[in-house]
Order: sequence, then C-alpha cells, then structure tokens
Amino acid sequence: MPAPRDIVDLLECVISVYFSDVRQKVRAAFILQDELVEMCCKVRARTAHPTLGRIKFVPLLRLAAVGLNPTNVQLGATLEHNHETRNELQHGNAAFTVDDQHCADAILDAVHALEHCFPGARAALADALKLTLRVVHLHSSQGNIQLRTRFEDEMRRARWNPSEKRALRRDEVALMPGNRRNWGLVMLSDYSNVEAILNKIGVPPWP
Repeated sequence: MPAPRDIVDLLECVISVYFSDVRQKVRAAFILQDELVEMCCKVRARTAHPTLGRIKFVPLLRLAAVGLNPTNVQLGATLEHNHETRNELQHGNAAFTVDDQHCADAILDAVHALEHCFPGARAALADALKLTLRVVHLHSSQGNIQLRTRFEDEMRRARWNPSEKRALRRDEVALMPGNRRNWGLVMLSDYSNVEAILNKIGVPPWP
C-alpha cells in the first residue's frame, strides 16, 4: 500500500539533500533518514495505539505493532545502530561524521523500514524516486565499485543541454549536471536520462 504523502515527501527530501551541492550534505541526509524511520514507525504504532504520545526510539521499535525489536530483528538492530550514530552526529561530537557510503546504506535501511511499516510502499513510489534509490544503492556498500566508476564517468560525459549553444552572460555561472556535486539538478527532474545511463552500463535494479 502507498505510504502517507508526508512520509514520501520526507523521503524525497532525504534524497534531494543526499544529491545536493550543500555543505555537510551527507551529515544532513543521515540525520533526516533517521527522522524518516521514526516517522514511519510512529504512524504504524498509532494504528494500534491511537493515543500514543511521546516515546523514545528504541521502545518505539520494540512495540508489537511496529515489530522491529532490535533484540531479535536484524533490521531493528541496524536502525538502532543508525539512530545511535545520528545522536552522535547531532548531539555528541561536532567533529564526528559519516561518509557517502555509510549514508547511502542508512538511506536504504530507511526505505526497508518504510516497506516494513507500509507493505507495498516501495512499489508505489514514483518512478523518479525508484530511480534515485537505484543510484543510492550503487553508491552503498552493496554497490559494484566498477559500475559505480563507469556510471560517474558516463554522467560526466553526458550532454544534458544539447540544444544550449549560446555564450554565457557575464552574470551567469556554467553548471555541469554530470559532476557528482551537481547531480541534484538532474536526478529527480531528468531521471529518464539518468536511467538510460544506468541501463547502458548494466546497473541492475535495486532489489
């Protein structure tokens, strides 16, 4: 079944930040994915406990209605670990950080939590979001390093504005969407071209 609109909006926000060109984007995306997990679990919990108020993260996972007890559910244990990392990022050590791959793994974990709370939610996502998750998977610890390198090369070589030939005005800056830092310009808006590159080099769909 589809997830609530506000949860899907938050997932899109996480993806947008991850592919953006803002400072500390990986840190911000990691914190946001944890918010996404907590929101999914609270919505699911309230189907059985309509009056549920404030509750800490791990007790929330342990609720029978949520079914992600870290003691006996691997996804729950992973989400608890991600939450501890998020707390360190946000409240513990200003110098502590995560890398791109760790963030990609956490985003995929959050989508697994989304699917757990709303079975069928992944299949109901918009094609653009499914495509971005395919790229996130490629950059996760589960991704193929050789295909990742080829993808990044193909993104740089692609012609994103083939009809644009005019000279830049003095107040304009040329942006290259194929550079990793600028992928946010095309990942959701021009996803069919990104998909063509993925298919061309044989990147499999995210399972």
